Amino acid sequence: MSADYFNKLTKNMLLNQKNKKKSIIIYITGGYPNLKTTKKLILALDKAGVDVIEIGVPFSDPIADGPTIQEAGFIALQKGVTLGKIMKLTGEVKGKIKAALVIMGYYNSFLNFGLAKFVSSCKRNGIDGIIIPDLIPEESRIVSELANRAGLSMVFLVAPNSNEKRIQRAASLSSGFLYCVSVKGITGQRTKLPNINSYISRVRKIAKLPLALGFGISNKLQAKHLLKSADGVIIGSAVMSILKANTGKSAVKKVISFVTTLKKGI
Repeated sequence: MSADYFNKLTKNMLLNQKNKKKSIIIYITGGYPNLKTTKKLILALDKAGVDVIEIGVPFSDPIADGPTIQEAGFIALQKGVTLGKIMKLTGEVKGKIKAALVIMGYYNSFLNFGLAKFVSSCKRNGIDGIIIPDLIPEESRIVSELANRAGLSMVFLVAPNSNEKRIQRAASLSSGFLYCVSVKGITGQRTKLPNINSYISRVRKIAKLPLALGFGISNKLQAKHLLKSADGVIIGSAVMSILKANTGKSAVKKVISFVTTLKKGI
């Protein structure tokens, strides 16, 4: 773990790991279908007992995201959603929720915003952790140092084809959890996921912090199976598909129904 502090993200994840409770991490695209719904979702997901809420920052070229999240991001951008507006929204729920908030976005968004300004804004507006999929650990020194000084967690990604050196580097710079990509590819719902037992076992020998699996997880059966090996699951595209298929109040209700079923299933 890269720091000796304990923010809400590290507390939630480590407490769950200690108590052998599996962590549920839900991704939503900030501002989709609108910022008002995003705020309602954050509050409702927290009430439903989600451990971590990951908020995606819409970006024009999201290389790690599949079509569902790409479309959500495009629509949010068309409606004028910005990093600043998302930060304002998280500031409004600061102190009102038990779930940890993690912001996920691409490096260029944060660089254009100003890295020091971005990190201080995260701290001020209730963000506990940062995920930047296109920032490799070897080039993360500036952001990692800023985050550490602010008491924020950096969460790095590893994949099934990551070698031991990369896993060690990513784990040493991460706190809260290590993001284990379950497949070689982009996000998106999948009917079948690969066997990840040997992969997670290999990562666990190197990384001592909680391991959360993401990419491709669509339902409670997949989540339950993966959680035999991992400490947590990250689910995004399945949630965004529900939002796309529903409107108004029913959209939030449908998402919470999905999350409730998921939690009961595992």
